[in-house]
Amino acid sequence: MGYNVIKLINRSIIVLLCLVALQTHHTVFANDDDVAINNGAQQASIENKPELDFTLYLRIDALFKNKLFIDPGQEEFIDFIDVSLGIDVYYDRFFIEANNQANRSNRGSSIGYRLVNDVHYQIDFLLGQSYLDGLSEDMGNLLRDEPSEELRGIRDRDGEINQGFRFTRYSDNQAWWIDIAGDPFNITHGGWIVDGYYARAYQIYNWELHAGIGATLFTEEVVDYHAGVSLEEATTNRPVYEAGFGARLSLDLSAQYPLSQDWVFVSGFTYKYYSDAFSDSPLYQRNQHVLFSLGVMYVW
Repeated sequence: MGYNVIKLINRSIIVLLCLVALQTHHTVFANDDDVAINNGAQQASIENKPELDFTLYLRIDALFKNKLFIDPGQEEFIDFIDVSLGIDVYYDRFFIEANNQANRSNRGSSIGYRLVNDVHYQIDFLLGQSYLDGLSEDMGNLLRDEPSEELRGIRDRDGEINQGFRFTRYSDNQAWWIDIAGDPFNITHGGWIVDGYYARAYQIYNWELHAGIGATLFTEEVVDYHAGVSLEEATTNRPVYEAGFGARLSLDLSAQYPLSQDWVFVSGFTYKYYSDAFSDSPLYQRNQHVLFSLGVMYVW
């Protein structure tokens, strides 16, 4: 599982355990009327008992991307190889969805609880949702064993973890969603995010094509957490920077073709445009991020 996904799960597990504890408490202290159910109701309960459902993905890509941050980009052969392991897990209404499948989208990995699950729409409570990549001394354009000189001395900007709500609407071969999420407990940034996305799928023979566009708005607390430079982090070449309100626009294109029952050919193109609040930061090199990938995916 990817680096950011692991951190997302670690920070969301406390919220998840609290919800499970509340549900267990309610069950243990049920009144006598609830306990004294008839045999028919017991059988129905057994038949409707939620089951654990999961799908595991192994993806190997040749990855090409420009430099968004100030540290060096891809130079050696290994820098162009990306291996990722993702998992989608569903139990009752709880879910974990990794964002490293064939149809990658604007949002990161998600942990949540499905409040409404209709054929045409869904409403989710997000226990843990990230919208920006992590940034630290040894993780900028690439994940390194040693800190880069350009990023040395900065604090860890872990992928921000947010809670909130997502409304998703489905219609034929298209979907759109809007997230309203934030960090109400001030664990990372204490700000708020509004994320909207529209996606459409096309089937041409055995090819499955996906296209999506999105827009994300970040309050100044979120942008400053990710792109700001504090007095403690400042150097001669890295001045203090206090960020304001920011936005991001995105375009995603992807294609997949089944090679066998388990193997799938995958390719993708992503373009992201960041507002000046991000790109004016001494930690950023430019305001446009382009990524192209070509590879295979194994699905369990």
